Amino acid sequence: MNSNTHSIATYCSIVLMTGCTIMEIIHKQTTVFYILYLFWFDEFIRTVFDRIAYYSKKVPTADAVQFLGNNKERFFMLGIYLVFIIVFFGIIIDWKELDLIGLNFEIFSFKNPYFNGSLFIFTLREGFLFYTNSKVRYAKDIFSNGILTLHLSLLLGILIWFLSAQKWQFMVEYANVFAVIPFLILKIIFELKLKE
Repeated sequence: MNSNTHSIATYCSIVLMTGCTIMEIIHKQTTVFYILYLFWFDEFIRTVFDRIAYYSKKVPTADAVQFLGNNKERFFMLGIYLVFIIVFFGIIIDWKELDLIGLNFEIFSFKNPYFNGSLFIFTLREGFLFYTNSKVRYAKDIFSNGILTLHLSLLLGILIWFLSAQKWQFMVEYANVFAVIPFLILKIIFELKLKE
């Protein structure tokens, strides 16, 4: 698979994921939990496909031990992030807003069509890259672009929550936009820099 094919898959994924998220904003169904859980799943799907590549012998033999070790570390880190995202962003920051907790529960239980659509897009992208890539895969460590995006998004999420908690008028009136647009920008920047 040439780099042009990889770029097309990446661009299509970004455009479709952004489209689904914009539809969420329009329908006022977006929460910080939505975007962070979505980013988490994107990295989880990538990590799963890396493990599949390992078992499919698409990893250089000399790097197999390091690849598997890095993959396990990524799963461990994603596990920690998942607990934090669910507890803090899914429950604690929206504790007094039962309607937002309800939205978060719908997202968590895969009852949100836009969220599910984005997951489907991510899975198609990784499946396409996996089956069209004749090259071997190399280990991505816990400091990969995907993990860094997730880590920075968590910090950004805490900052946005803090600003929202101050009841600043511009944050209250346009809460959905201010809660999601910075995450999308961050995601797009890291996706465009992602090299596999």
